[in-house]
Formats: sequence, structure tokens, C-alpha cells
Amino acid sequence: MVIAGARRALAAHVYVSEGRDRQIISKLATAGAAAGAIVANEFMDPVYNRSGLTLASTDARKVEVGVSAICSEALRALDLKGHVATHPRLGLVDHVACNPLGAATCAEAAELAARIGKHLGEGDGCRVAVPVFFYGAAREDFRPLAELRRSLGYFGGAAKGEWSGLSEEMKQAIVKLRADQGPVGQVDDRYGVAVVGAVPWVHNYNLLVAADLGQAELMARCRRIAKSVSERGGGLRCVETMALPHDHGVEVACNILDADISPPAKVPGTS
Repeated sequence: MVIAGARRALAAHVYVSEGRDRQIISKLATAGAAAGAIVANEFMDPVYNRSGLTLASTDARKVEVGVSAICSEALRALDLKGHVATHPRLGLVDHVACNPLGAATCAEAAELAARIGKHLGEGDGCRVAVPVFFYGAAREDFRPLAELRRSLGYFGGAAKGEWSGLSEEMKQAIVKLRADQGPVGQVDDRYGVAVVGAVPWVHNYNLLVAADLGQAELMARCRRIAKSVSERGGGLRCVETMALPHDHGVEVACNILDADISPPAKVPGTS
């Protein structure tokens, strides 16, 4: 997204654990737009059973109110106990990522993330308070998102390629790691937790790989590819990857955390 000239704006991506009920996602988008922010993107993935809504505005308050409305509506309408997906998640409002646009700064995005986290942690508007874990500029130590997720057991279902409700591994990890906002040392199976952060704009690429191979062999090869591309596996700096089962093959999900360091053209398959 490009903001003309030196205008300042903020964006927030809200990822919720529902990707099959169009009526619910439309209701969330309507709630998010009511405060006046632009719904810049609305994406549903039925296979992952996950949706993403992006709000943006030059007025941070509009983004804050819009995101809080989406979160409140999602926590009222959904139940994580019955949620099954091929994409990892930690809660109904699984992830809120705040980004600076134009001349805005990560510090401004961090202030937005802090206010959104407070809404979630205190249960404003829906009387449901969930544990909130901050990452990026929303914390003094700039904890990376991947590190946080790993600490919370986010990747624990990768071996079987399916996540159902909150696993015991997730619950134990959540209770062990102190939340930054909201209930500490406890988690409700219906709602899970939320991770909220502030980072520069992240470039996301999900590349579907299909081949005349058995699913297990295809998954093994895609995991090797994903590992070789990621910084964690010795590949490109500021690049994170996952291989996940998807329709007709395996999807390699790639996040470019800093496009100045690793431009999209450097990532295999994105150009």
C-alpha cells in the first residue's frame, strides 16, 4: 500500500480463526468500517479456516476503534473449541499486526498496538478478556513474532498438518509464559489468546506447490524448500517460511520482514 507524499497513516491486519462463514466475516468487516477506517483488504481461506481483515486510516483512533470492534464481534460469535484448520493459530483473534504507512513510524504503530492489546486484555465492549502477548516494537525488547509463537506452541501441530481447538501443549506454554495484558497464568479454551505487534509492512507470499507425488513426499520436499529459503534454515535474511497442506498440494507461506534486506525478487517463486 502506498500513501501519497508524506502523509502519515497506520494499518492493522486482524487475523481471525474463521474462514468458511461468509456472513460472519462480512459482519466483522462491517463492524470494523463503522468507525471510519478503510477496509483495505478482506481475505477468506476456507482450507486454512482463517480470514484476514486490513484496516487503514490517517486517523489512528479510527483504526483502533475499528480493530477493537472486529475483535469484540469475533469473540462473541466464534468458539475455538470446535475450530479445525490446517493453519496454526492460538486464538479466535489470533493475530493483530500494526504497521506504519507513509511518514508514520513504528513507534506510532506500537502505541496503536498497545491500545488494541489493552482492549483485548480488559475485555472492553464484549466482557471477554483474553491473554495478550506483544511482539516487535510493541515491546521494549522487540521480541520477534516467530520467537513468540514458538514459545506458545504455535507450531506444535505441524507434524500432522492439523490444528484442532487448543492443544495441551499450547495451553501449557500459554500458562507458562506471562501475558503482557489480560489474564495471567490461565487461558479459556473457547477464546485462546491474541498476539499483537508493531512492525514495518510485511510482504506475504503463499505459493502453492503441486506435483505428481504422494502427499507425504510432497510435504517433505516442500518443508526442505521452505527451510532452505528461510533465515532460520540458513537462507535469506529477514525471511520466514512454513509449509502447510492446502487444496491440491502444499502451500509454502513466506513472510519477508524487511524488503530492503531481502527484496521479493530474491525469493524463489515470487518473481
